[in-house]
Amino acid sequence: MVVLILIDTRLIARVMPMFLSGLVETIKISVLGGIIALIIGTILGILLTLNNKVVKIIIGVYTGFIRSTPLLVQLYFIHFGLPIIGIKLQSFQSAVIALSINCAAYITEIVRGGLNSVDKGQHEAAKALGLSWFQTMKIIVLPQAFQVALPPLISQFSYLIKDTSLAAVVIVPEITYISRKVASQTYRPMESFGIPTLIYFMIFVLLRLLSNFVSTKGQKMVRG
Repeated sequence: MVVLILIDTRLIARVMPMFLSGLVETIKISVLGGIIALIIGTILGILLTLNNKVVKIIIGVYTGFIRSTPLLVQLYFIHFGLPIIGIKLQSFQSAVIALSINCAAYITEIVRGGLNSVDKGQHEAAKALGLSWFQTMKIIVLPQAFQVALPPLISQFSYLIKDTSLAAVVIVPEITYISRKVASQTYRPMESFGIPTLIYFMIFVLLRLLSNFVSTKGQKMVRG
């Protein structure tokens, strides 16, 4: 009750358009980063199933390196380190690239797990029907693999959205950057950081519900 009394509702109404603008920027980074990460992760996940030792080592080094180093350091390297060798990126581009590369390392393992869950007998059946490797993957294997991988992919996307808050350090006007800006202008940390906290939580709850729904539906389909 005391907290509610301390909240300035007029300030919230005044700054809400700024937070909505930041939310749009957060969604843009998340969607772009998620799509690129999904493409990279799917390709690498498929390559891992080809039983090529060299490919496995290269992908293992990539995923191990990315997963063992902080995303913030990776973002700093891309935005402030690459210009030294002539690659200059805008803040938005740096954020999308860093998040894509980081998230793809996790998606690679999710996709590999999904592919391994498909019965090997279906590969042999597809071969007996005269399907090429590409046709087998496109028509038979990938749809089933993604049915298994979809719930963890949605969870990974929720982590990606939370990680977009790091983009504030390279001055991308997403939710966290807006909250810092509002706090510095109003000296009202309760409202400035309370609003983005609720926004992130609501997004997380929505994605969790979606993940549970997809998981439950998938289990019903498996049971027939």
